[in-house]
Amino acid sequence: MIYDLAIVGAGPGGLHAAKWANKKGLKVALIEKRKDISKITRYCSEHIILDEDYNGDTIKVDTAAGKIISTKNGWEVNYRGQFCPVTDKYYYSPKQYAVHFAWPNGRPFAYKYGKGTLLQGLLDECLALGVTYINETTAYDVMENPSGVELKCVSKGKKFKVNAKKMVAADGASAQLAQKLGRNNERGYFGFALCLAVYMSNVKTYKPSDWKGWWGRCYGTNLAPLMGTGPEGHFDWADMIILGSPKEPPEKTFEYFTQKGPMAFMFENAKIEAKHCCTTKAYTPLKNPAKGHSIMIGDAAAFVEVQAQGALSCGFRAAEAVAKELDGKNGFEEYNQWWLKSFEFNDEGMMQVTTGYALIPTYTDDEIDYLFSLCHGHTLDGSWSQYKSPKMMWNLILKDPEKIKRERPEVWAKIQARGTQTLSESINK
Repeated sequence: MIYDLAIVGAGPGGLHAAKWANKKGLKVALIEKRKDISKITRYCSEHIILDEDYNGDTIKVDTAAGKIISTKNGWEVNYRGQFCPVTDKYYYSPKQYAVHFAWPNGRPFAYKYGKGTLLQGLLDECLALGVTYINETTAYDVMENPSGVELKCVSKGKKFKVNAKKMVAADGASAQLAQKLGRNNERGYFGFALCLAVYMSNVKTYKPSDWKGWWGRCYGTNLAPLMGTGPEGHFDWADMIILGSPKEPPEKTFEYFTQKGPMAFMFENAKIEAKHCCTTKAYTPLKNPAKGHSIMIGDAAAFVEVQAQGALSCGFRAAEAVAKELDGKNGFEEYNQWWLKSFEFNDEGMMQVTTGYALIPTYTDDEIDYLFSLCHGHTLDGSWSQYKSPKMMWNLILKDPEKIKRERPEVWAKIQARGTQTLSESINK
């Protein structure tokens, strides 16, 4: 059989593409390597972000009805699980000067959700519609030909091929199919980060509605340790997130942060409930993810993770693009234009924003204390966005540049040169 569309990866993007392509009358095959997608084995922060125009969309959450709603891309997803509101974000310096983000009325700027529950719900919808679901199967190679694509697959040792007129690669940040098609050849490579996420109970001062980060070498790392909300069913657990590198292993940082560092008191009675590890490679984003007979969607084409809502939008738009292409229209070019204008990391100034978080080793702990003291006592607008938050923070820090020049000229000199610090340097120094 030759399918109209083969989709590789049953994450939010792949499932949403399968659902909407089927609704448009296409014969769809969905290939997934896992047996049970409701069991999340690779770490995900699992947040729905409510920032206005975040990655080209503004998401609304109806907790009573169990719906996640795109106000700009036009999709709506049913969700049968739990939500936990996130209302406050704190960035702390070594001496606990805080940069605080929250809305005056206390409304959430994000919701923690259960990714496994979301995926299972979408899969149930796809199966009810008649999507061909091929799980426990790895698509290990792909070739394009004049009439479409040929995927080489293996399941429980048995090899076979899947042929389709078009392909959507939704295989995540590892982007294996993009690599096979040579799409990564056009991308710059920044390096990779190791991630350790630890769910812990009985953590002192932990609140499920908070998101926290700690900046300073006194915490044992160049990259800020983070604490978020625990998984669905255990929002009372803290989610401790540590990034690192082979030179600075996250396991070592976790041990120092929780047992020896300034915040060790928080973990005196804490219990480790679960651990997740993953490796993330950082590439510049694809400028033309839709090309030939294939579309690379979501994390497979991105610089950083697009989050569930971004993946859902990519899947929705990809289904529309494929349907148009099969109808003789220029759907792929429309998808590329939407991709470029929607996701902030496609902006040429993206790396300048990213380096807003690269405070270490550029600034000493004393200098970070000074910078954060300029924000202490102020509350910035509630925002999750990794693009908007550092801009707001630096705008507040630089509100009175003459004060910084006068009080700390050496800090001012570093601020002037801060754009030269790269993400790769911050990880590897």
